Amino acid sequence: MTDIHGGQAETVAGDPGAPAGVPGRHASVVSPEVVGLVLRLMPDAAVVVDEAGQIVATNAAAETMFGYPRGGLRGVAVDVLVPDRFRPGHARHRATYATHPTQRPMGAAVELWATRLDGTEFPVDISLAPLGTPERPLTLASVRDLTGRRSEWESGARLAAIVSSSDDAIVSMDLNATLTSWNPGAQRLLGYQPEEILGRPVTRVVPERLRSEVEEALAMVRGGVHLPTRDTVRLHHSGREIDVAESLSLIRDIAGNPVGISALVRDITERKRSERELRRLLVDGQRRERWLGAISEVRLAMLGGGGLEQWLALLVRRLDELTDADAVTVVVAAGDGAHLEVVAVHGPAAPSTGQLVALEGSPEGRVFTSGRTVSSDHPDGAGETTGGGRPLGPALHVPVVTAQGSGGVLSVARLAGGAVFNAEEVRMVESFGQQAGLALELDRAQVDREQLALIGDRERIARDLHDHVIQRLFAVGMSLQAATHAVHDPAAAERIGESIEELDATIRDVRSTIFSLALRPNERAEASPRARILEVASGAATSLGFQPRLQFEGPVDTKVPATLIPDVVAVVREALSNVARHARATQVEVRVAVHDDLAITVTDDGEGIGDTTRSSGLSNMRARAEARGGTMTAQAAGDGSRPGTRIVWRVPLDEA
Repeated sequence: MTDIHGGQAETVAGDPGAPAGVPGRHASVVSPEVVGLVLRLMPDAAVVVDEAGQIVATNAAAETMFGYPRGGLRGVAVDVLVPDRFRPGHARHRATYATHPTQRPMGAAVELWATRLDGTEFPVDISLAPLGTPERPLTLASVRDLTGRRSEWESGARLAAIVSSSDDAIVSMDLNATLTSWNPGAQRLLGYQPEEILGRPVTRVVPERLRSEVEEALAMVRGGVHLPTRDTVRLHHSGREIDVAESLSLIRDIAGNPVGISALVRDITERKRSERELRRLLVDGQRRERWLGAISEVRLAMLGGGGLEQWLALLVRRLDELTDADAVTVVVAAGDGAHLEVVAVHGPAAPSTGQLVALEGSPEGRVFTSGRTVSSDHPDGAGETTGGGRPLGPALHVPVVTAQGSGGVLSVARLAGGAVFNAEEVRMVESFGQQAGLALELDRAQVDREQLALIGDRERIARDLHDHVIQRLFAVGMSLQAATHAVHDPAAAERIGESIEELDATIRDVRSTIFSLALRPNERAEASPRARILEVASGAATSLGFQPRLQFEGPVDTKVPATLIPDVVAVVREALSNVARHARATQVEVRVAVHDDLAITVTDDGEGIGDTTRSSGLSNMRARAEARGGTMTAQAAGDGSRPGTRIVWRVPLDEA
């Protein structure tokens, strides 16, 4: 420290002319020893300056602060400690202060700067106090370096600017989760003005279902646990939910004690939308792969053999899996020109196979007639429900087109409340409709090939029957007829006559069989009722395991109108199919009688009819009869352990 030279040794109490409580022009006069002691004890840098602006004393802190060696400031003008740009003004301030010396404490809101020996500048805070005598006034300047504090102020100001200008919501709360700050970003994101939300619990902006989760997270943060940023949902002032990413941090005071919690909340609505779109694209891509795989599987199944029923069953099953539908149905023309028949189904809400759908007034009928896809939010018929009583919802119907034109309709439907079929799903179902059309074409071609392969054998058999069997039977009959003239016993003659009649009946049956065998496939499509029934019975032999017996009574081929033939064929086919599926019969007889009405009786020796209310096949046969003004009955036909079943389907011919 540099000593004060030339100062008074005695202490003067003060200026007796100064008012009470106000320091005099020189508040005190102290000895050099006291000043030296004060300088040594001061925590801040201190310099003593005389009225000429010369430094007369300093402490070690001042020499260190300004970068001078020990004693290097003594006798130096105090202006050298002031930056050049401030020196003119500083000289005026010194002159003014010398005229009216007063105490000026630190923190007087005056921005001051000082310069070191190496020329660097730094911010300072200076307090002033008068010393010395009237003859030699002195001023004590205490100097504090504000570099560190200014950096803190600037950091705080920058932080405040960041918080204020951030697009993110930055809020703070006390340890009880009561909101204490709310920046403009929070106002924009969540819609609350600061005066509406400050002092309220943070749960005000949390959905009810997530409040327990938030309480748990806050408790973990209070306990010092670091939580990673997490995606969640927050409530807007309007009540709508907003997707956000939230980060929670513990706020501590200078002593390290927790005093609150801060939350940084960012709007991630667009990111979530992009993620959902990406997931949708991934799902669509996976679905498209499954779609192509299913189409390939159906095509391979058609190329690998089997039949139409097997192909369509695979098609509707795969389509159900791809569309997540509750009902997938394929219908084809029923043959009567007024209905479509369900031939393949899948899904819990699907109808039964064999069920008839009217062409008029149904969406399937519109698609079948127009050949155009029909999509609806709800199917036609507001009262339509599934087997479980639940109403149907969105439906999609696409045409099944063949080379001959419209071959049927492929339909998919969901329960009420299900999603409407989108454009991608429409394209997918239409592609499956094309495969269904291909299956119908392939089945028709396969049937034609099989029938063409049998033509040669049928014609050969027909020729053999005509050329050999009938001729022999006819010859035997002629011989018997000639022999009757030589028989004198009336009983024997009667027996021979009966045998001749039996031979004639046999010849008629053989000729009917020849007629059926000789028909070409395209001719059978327009054949007589008798020929059509023979064909159905022949086709049913494979599933039955034996050939059904047939009996015809009356003018079956001439009196049954063409409009009734599809129903006759359908009833015989359905009856034989029911026997094959349920009866476990060893024989079955079909009797077709034409008198005043048409009666078809199908009798088997199987296990009995059981619960008739659950048979969709019987319901279809009954519906066909009632539509023609007729009846259908089903009852036991035998007794004992195998009661058998007799079905009688009867319609008036004048109503047909």
